[in-house]
Amino acid sequence: MRAAVDGDLDALGRLWHEADALHAQLSPGFFRHPEAGRGRQRADEALRDAAESEHETILVAVDGKSAVAGACHIQIYDTPVGHTMVPQRRGHIETLIVARAQRRRGIGRALMSAATEWARGHGAHQLLLTVWAGNADAERFYAALGYRTISQVLGTDL
Repeated sequence: MRAAVDGDLDALGRLWHEADALHAQLSPGFFRHPEAGRGRQRADEALRDAAESEHETILVAVDGKSAVAGACHIQIYDTPVGHTMVPQRRGHIETLIVARAQRRRGIGRALMSAATEWARGHGAHQLLLTVWAGNADAERFYAALGYRTISQVLGTDL
């Protein structure tokens, strides 16, 4: 496990494309099908943002051939000041993706473990993430790691 570097951009682009395609399949009224090259552009933007912030990183897992097998984009944020919320520093998993050919080998679990430690090291007391409706594999994966539903976002078409 290590922080992503510029040399990972092509692999990260393929991973982001895979994640974007899944989201478009799960919720086509919400997500556009990714255009060719858009995954690399998103990866480039995310890597640049992470490099400029002490509250954000992209972690990568590499296989035995030093190829990127998965990635986790995590951000730290403090609860906005308000009268109803408990002030707390939290980590948010923006994206977790393991290459389809590399799944069920412990890579996602290892990335989540590294993200948890990174978040703790940055003062977070809680780690949050979003799973889109219909992504049963992700729901089972996170449940096995001890994650539980905190809230739900509901919507309707007008």
